[in-house]
Amino acid sequence: MSRWKGIKTLEYAQGCEDAMVVALGFFDCLHIGHADLINTAKQTAFELQAKCAVFTFENDPYCFINKGESGQILTFEERLAKLNDLRVDYCIKAQFDESFSHMQPEEFLVRLSENKNLKAIVAGEDYTFGSKGKGNVDLLKEWCRKNNVILKIQPFSKDSEGKISSTRIKRLLSAGEIEKVNVLLGKPYIVTGEVKHGQQRGRNIGFATANIDYCKDKLKIKSGVYYTRILIDGVWLKSVTNVGEHPTFDDMTFNIESHILYYNNDLYGKKIMIRFFNRIRDIQKFNTKEELAEMISRNIDFALKCKQ
Repeated sequence: MSRWKGIKTLEYAQGCEDAMVVALGFFDCLHIGHADLINTAKQTAFELQAKCAVFTFENDPYCFINKGESGQILTFEERLAKLNDLRVDYCIKAQFDESFSHMQPEEFLVRLSENKNLKAIVAGEDYTFGSKGKGNVDLLKEWCRKNNVILKIQPFSKDSEGKISSTRIKRLLSAGEIEKVNVLLGKPYIVTGEVKHGQQRGRNIGFATANIDYCKDKLKIKSGVYYTRILIDGVWLKSVTNVGEHPTFDDMTFNIESHILYYNNDLYGKKIMIRFFNRIRDIQKFNTKEELAEMISRNIDFALKCKQ
């Protein structure tokens, strides 16, 4: 096989001549259980001299059907970056819309495979698909048998607290338990965005910030101040990040402001990636700018002592 040259994207019904092993799921956060399943798909692809592909949605199906906790843990762009890190050959992407929501299970599989050289499928033991989730592993087994497609079913990934799931990670994010989240993700939780012009409030008190909007499709993590690192020119620089509102200035806009330690260059218009490591404290309202500056200095001291 040729050397891996980076991930490529395919539309759901787009054809591909490469022999392919497809990992099926939503993969909305690519936690360590997802990574195990994808590694099984990669190993299977290696054995069959095929390419490894991962199916995922560009948007959030739960938001569309108003079910469960809406908001993605990672945006499609962020998931694509993680899939690239996992050295996946193809990402097969789909939009979950009215038409997709009414697709019957067999039709989903036919449209997925009809113009691809599909050799094998890898899915979790609780995988469901098609209208109202009527497709299950038993149906998948029968379809694969009829179509001479190898099927591998991946068991649940568990730890001492039970099944590792996106629902569990969403609850932890909402509670600000970022260190527990990072264990389940296998890598630090990330947020990406384009640096915007802000109110210059941080700069005016001696702590310039890089400001990005919080993606409307992304699950809001618990407001607070976090120890983070930001990727700039290939280097992860230490930073202190405020997620949420700004009560000291009577500004209740929910966004992200990061003070990057010992960095003063212009980042406006650039896309940055932020890794989250620790939640330092809650959002607070200070009586004076001096009190706020003193607290920011303490947050920076915390960041300087961190070894990650």
